[in-house]
Amino acid sequence: MKKKLFPLLMVFVMVFSLAACSGEASKGNEGAARIVIADDEWYGTDMYQQDTWSSVQSLISDTIFAIDPETGALIDGICTNLQVSEDGLTMTMEVPEGRKFANGADLDAGDIKASIEWGHEVGVYADGFSNIKSIDVDGKKVIFHLSTFRSDLLYYLGECFMGVIDSEQLETMTKDELMWGAIPYGPYYVESYETASNVTLKANPYYKTYVPLVENQGVMPVEEIFVKFNTEDFTAIEELKSGKIDYWSGVTPDAMKQLEGVEGVVIKDKTYPEVAFMEINTSESSIFNDVRLRQALCLALDREAMCELTDGASRPAYSMIIDSMLYYDEDAATHFKANYANNMDKAIELLEEAGWVDTDNDGIRDKDGQKLEFRMYASTDNNRQIIVQGMQEQLRAIGMQMNAEAIDWNYVHEYLYADDYDLGIHSLGWMEPILIFNSCFDDKDAANNTPEYLDKVNAVASTVDDAERSVKLGELQINDLYPEWNMIPMYSPKNYIAHSERLQGVNILQNSFIYWNDLNVAQ
Repeated sequence: MKKKLFPLLMVFVMVFSLAACSGEASKGNEGAARIVIADDEWYGTDMYQQDTWSSVQSLISDTIFAIDPETGALIDGICTNLQVSEDGLTMTMEVPEGRKFANGADLDAGDIKASIEWGHEVGVYADGFSNIKSIDVDGKKVIFHLSTFRSDLLYYLGECFMGVIDSEQLETMTKDELMWGAIPYGPYYVESYETASNVTLKANPYYKTYVPLVENQGVMPVEEIFVKFNTEDFTAIEELKSGKIDYWSGVTPDAMKQLEGVEGVVIKDKTYPEVAFMEINTSESSIFNDVRLRQALCLALDREAMCELTDGASRPAYSMIIDSMLYYDEDAATHFKANYANNMDKAIELLEEAGWVDTDNDGIRDKDGQKLEFRMYASTDNNRQIIVQGMQEQLRAIGMQMNAEAIDWNYVHEYLYADDYDLGIHSLGWMEPILIFNSCFDDKDAANNTPEYLDKVNAVASTVDDAERSVKLGELQINDLYPEWNMIPMYSPKNYIAHSERLQGVNILQNSFIYWNDLNVAQ
């Protein structure tokens, strides 16, 4: 998901001493259990205003429901007893009594209503729940009245972008104040923060949960957590070895090699459903306006060979909806693999049919005095750069010269949006396919990025029956994304975390979600 910096209002100011920042991970100043986590930067505590949210931030904000890691169904979270009407237009849930925000305010049904209405007003991802046209509160019950059923709403209700904030805060604080001052309902709250540097979390003394996936459904045993941002690899590796940090959320493949076999360090797979894909420019100004060149490029790529270069950090993807996402359709992947990949002979045949031959024997095909040369934009991510280098070698073998430019990920999006590119790789990480289909085109002028395509996406999202929706999702890929040869699934990155052996209860579910409720420190 895209990251943007939002203006931050200093609700309070804190200066950390060197001792607090680099002291032992196990104990705080008063001897209470304390751990240190190295994480990506946080940009606030109001989840509705954020367009990026670290998995570690789930420490401060529970979701309205939890997602069953095996079925994708919603199960009890902040709310319980979800009921959906047969036509999919009414959703009823309950808010159990006896829970409080960290500021001591009771959590009730009115907080659910106020939070979602706030999300409608300011939410970066408000489109995902815009079909909630009205909300009624009846005692402990909350009733959503929907304009239409959409499968992505079900996913949002179990995701980080729909938490619950104290309604009194929403009534009395400004948007800027809520950016860092909001206190969502969760096991921890932000006691203090230093912009772009760190946050200190304290356990919510009133916390309760009804999520059936955890054993500890009460107050967290670890009283304080210090989270520091953007720790470079060398520092994180050394501090994890020495015990100065307990958990590292972004272990790179190179760092993982250095940590393997280190006594007292545990490495775990935490691969979120994510697909990296390539857009190919179809406009008249691009060399790839000729569909035969798009076809040749796609057919020449060997994903298995490229992924092998990453040393286990990625695996091939042959569909936009991969097998770790909801409603995966194997037929769509089989169709792509059989027709859009791994056919070098056909690729060469298409190039020659289009008139591209190597007239000067320099290894690069040419036509009418023009070299078969083009630009690829990809982020500076090490894994992605390895994939791109593998692509360059494979395409060079058939006389195509791909000049790769490594740039910051947000500039990749800008070039594609401005139609100033030939090829570009970006990625989306969601379990819910509708979010992939709604967001996959950066190129607003792509041949298949049309109102008709979006209408089909909406029709699929409005299909209430899961099995029927799964079939339609496969058909959408086969009939609408693939035929233009411009939306090309490439690979799925693998992600890892590392933590101290003494940190117990780090339970990563099969959908990569993590609940921190059972977190504890071995004595």
